[in-house]
Amino acid sequence: MVIYADITLMKFNRYLLPVSIFSIGIVLFLYVLIKASYSSFTHDESYTYLHYCHQSFMTIISFSDWYTNNHILNSLLMKYSEQLFGNSEVALRLPNLLLLLVYMFYSYRLFKDQYFLFTSMIFLLLCTNYILMDLFGLARGYGMSCGFMLMSLYHFIEYVKEHKKTDLTLFHFASLLASLSNFTLVIVYVALLLVYNLTIYLHTRLVRDEKFRLMKTNRAHMIPLLIVTVILYEPLRRVITYADLGFGGKSGIYADTLTHLIRNTFYGVNISSSMMVVLKIILTFMLLVSLFIIVKNSVQKRSTFFEQYQGLIILTFLLVILPTIIVFQHLILGSDFPIGRFSIFLFPLWMVHVGFLMQYFMSTGYRNVTLIILSFAALNSVISFCKSSNFYLSAEWSYDSETKNMIQALASDLRMNNDSSKTIKLGISWPFEPTINFYRVTKGLTWLLPVDRNGFNKTDDYFYIFGNELRLLETYEYNIIKEYKSTNTFLVKNKNSR
Repeated sequence: MVIYADITLMKFNRYLLPVSIFSIGIVLFLYVLIKASYSSFTHDESYTYLHYCHQSFMTIISFSDWYTNNHILNSLLMKYSEQLFGNSEVALRLPNLLLLLVYMFYSYRLFKDQYFLFTSMIFLLLCTNYILMDLFGLARGYGMSCGFMLMSLYHFIEYVKEHKKTDLTLFHFASLLASLSNFTLVIVYVALLLVYNLTIYLHTRLVRDEKFRLMKTNRAHMIPLLIVTVILYEPLRRVITYADLGFGGKSGIYADTLTHLIRNTFYGVNISSSMMVVLKIILTFMLLVSLFIIVKNSVQKRSTFFEQYQGLIILTFLLVILPTIIVFQHLILGSDFPIGRFSIFLFPLWMVHVGFLMQYFMSTGYRNVTLIILSFAALNSVISFCKSSNFYLSAEWSYDSETKNMIQALASDLRMNNDSSKTIKLGISWPFEPTINFYRVTKGLTWLLPVDRNGFNKTDDYFYIFGNELRLLETYEYNIIKEYKSTNTFLVKNKNSR
């Protein structure tokens, strides 16, 4: 009966699990696709389109225009997506949408051999984070880099297990693409190479009691590493030389990066300062438990542990080495500690670590407890995601969510007043400059003069302004055409303009 039950379970997993994951994935993808089609372009997306997408391939790839807004691979793929499909929002966001499919595929592949419920819950935890899904619907490098990162991680683990050349090649290739999508991911690549050596060292010295040979261990990595280094050298040199490596935290790993990892994980939940401390202790404790498990099995020289739980070993070492690299990077290069969207890459890494740790507990007699905990966590993640989900608001650039609608309202007001042949000058609050100019270019709004960041002028025909800046118009006579409560912005008509 036990054998029959196991065979039945295997068949259940084999057929129902892919169907279940595929169904969940389709729903999530359609949500992100619809949002990418209808939501307004944002500040950073628009800046990329206006300043980088129409440069040559070599200019983009060499990072000669070194401002960090230029996520190289994102800029290139936006350029070619526009040539193929036009300059609509969804066309320019298409590369990131495709990488969402890659991300979901590898979220499934990492745990596909586990129980149906276990794999489904881990998949939901990885794919129902609002911040991450939001970034996959934008033409930026953050979501894209996470897709390639998960791909590189999967093939790295497979290479450590099987040492197949295909996995080695795909690991380095995906790591290169992740780094070109977001330079922050270079540290994940470096950390994985260090993890590889540490993993092999432990297995060689403590389990097999043999001599560790550094050159022999890394021989297969030499040529791919050289190729990646050649491609990344010049862009990274320019970043280190010219960029200020800012936009992050100044206080430290715990105060900045871990805080934002927790906020990204529990987006939409109001976390008190005391609860933040508790969550930091829990996350630290989980990592320490993983380290204890590895040390214990290493001392006991259990070779089966190293064969069955490579994922847990790799992710534990990775989450120890990554913060160390970030701290050294801060001390040596003066770079900030990752926060906000700059730290989002840590979320999937942490969730994968949780998955491998839970997988270990599943095999040690805590199967039911583990499944209950995972189910509770996944349910909460889904509920939080559903509460936060919308088709118009970007978490990181929420102020731009009405910019597209404002352009339509401005055009409508011109038509109503028979001013459609008139050239309009629009004074704005400076954060709106890239997005307004993006729509001016892509929609061919010849009646709208290019906007700038020079503030407001009495010669402006209209103003698009934050509510807290309306006081700057006290000396003007104006009518409020439209109020946008979600962004606290106003479209205003200047009565005294020409």
